[in-house]
Amino acid sequence: MLLERWFTARDNNNNNNNNTHSSQTTTTSSGSPQETSVRQHVQSGPLSKDDEQLCQKMLKDCEMFHLLSGNQIGTLAKNMRVRSIQRDEVLVHQGKPVTSFYLLKDGAVVRDFLDPTTGKQHSFEFEIRAKSINTMRVLSAEPAHSTVKCNQTTCTLYEMPRKQLLKVLLHEQPEIGVGIANSLTSHIRDTSKKYKTPFFLEQNNTQQQQIVQNLPAIMIAAGIESYYRSALNAQVNRVLTGVKADLFPNMHIQVPMRIAYIAGFKGLRAHLDQFDKSDDDPADAIGDTTNTAKPLDGKSENDTIHRSKFWRKLGFIIAPGIIMTPLSSVLEASNAGHLNKEPMATRWMRGITARCGREILFGLGLNQLSDYFTERCQFEDSPMLRNMVGSLMGGVVSGYLSHVPHNLSTYKLLEPHRSYPDLYKNVFVERSVPPFLERYLTQQLQVQGNSVAIGGGATTAGIVNYTSRQQTVRFLAATLFPRGLMVRTVQIVGSFVILNGTIHYFSLMQQRQY
Repeated sequence: MLLERWFTARDNNNNNNNNTHSSQTTTTSSGSPQETSVRQHVQSGPLSKDDEQLCQKMLKDCEMFHLLSGNQIGTLAKNMRVRSIQRDEVLVHQGKPVTSFYLLKDGAVVRDFLDPTTGKQHSFEFEIRAKSINTMRVLSAEPAHSTVKCNQTTCTLYEMPRKQLLKVLLHEQPEIGVGIANSLTSHIRDTSKKYKTPFFLEQNNTQQQQIVQNLPAIMIAAGIESYYRSALNAQVNRVLTGVKADLFPNMHIQVPMRIAYIAGFKGLRAHLDQFDKSDDDPADAIGDTTNTAKPLDGKSENDTIHRSKFWRKLGFIIAPGIIMTPLSSVLEASNAGHLNKEPMATRWMRGITARCGREILFGLGLNQLSDYFTERCQFEDSPMLRNMVGSLMGGVVSGYLSHVPHNLSTYKLLEPHRSYPDLYKNVFVERSVPPFLERYLTQQLQVQGNSVAIGGGATTAGIVNYTSRQQTVRFLAATLFPRGLMVRTVQIVGSFVILNGTIHYFSLMQQRQY
């Protein structure tokens, strides 16, 4: 009864608004040609069996009805009608009370919003899964937000009149109303779980403030991680070169440089994100179409805007890695003094090109990827575990992608007189082919008698004449599944877990104080 009274009151208010609006319309214009053409071209009729099945599927895809049972969906479909309109015919007028909701079967529609404050017209789309029109406004009969019209030769829609829908909800199957409420609350829960870091997107203001407030925690974490990184770096270099080195060389240089390096990555991210606030501009989001020629597809201007935003975001993402490369070069040079006897002032520049690519991937993993995975881990009751798992996953991806540029920068640091192509072909590939593959290819050559001097393949002094196909396999294997990949990945994973975990721990401790 309460629902019936509420709907009746809404209808009375809308009828009064309609009477006022219609009287104003008759004094200004007696029936616009556009409205007359709609009445002449509209064709409506009952649903066929095929239409009914398709209509049920489309209803199930709507956020408003997705939790309804099959019988309830069938009841709604049986009360709907199929309707066809022609190009440029108006289906819904902005500002008029909603009297039906529609599901678009065939064709395409455009939505135009006339801003009453500026008089400008905008074209936009709703971010919804289903091809529905006015499903969220039909119950309250609110005024339509925009004008909707057909944008193809013919548009076919399934129509549910509001009166018919209320008849079903209030008298025939009231339990459908409960299902609609459940569907809407479920949709609200899903959409309210907005991730702070959808990949390729900036941080919000809260995250930026936390980075500034947690700068002491970042410095502590970087100091701890510098010893871990130094030991693992020495191990990586031993695997690459076969020469054993000290685990903690030049720590008086490494520790302050590593602190500045990590704090730089975190601080630069927060600082650069402040310059990327264009998404908050409504004009950019929907596009101003008042004084510009609108293409047939209506997307060219939006595509240009999206491309510019993409390149701007990409620049903000890679900038920290580029800026922090010199500090990283000093750290690498500190670990290579036993093999490269050049002075530090020269040594730090060796391999800086490949190292820059590695630092971009490291920054991407430490900042965006770790947050991306952390916020998608389902450990709500254990934030530290969620942070650790997210950092682990980000470290695995970053470690794998940065392995090749890391090795090339290391080889260039140790042998600065050689070019990158020479190092890749004659050093990296020869030392990175998996041993089992090298043995297999060598055995094949022994059987075929194509070896000039077999002594165990490329890992020995013997010369092996590999065929072009075998060389291709070796290059691919060395690039995609190289030796030392596990050690490098463990190093990155550990760094991410130590850094993000320590920072997160101190953040939680700080939150508990308030």
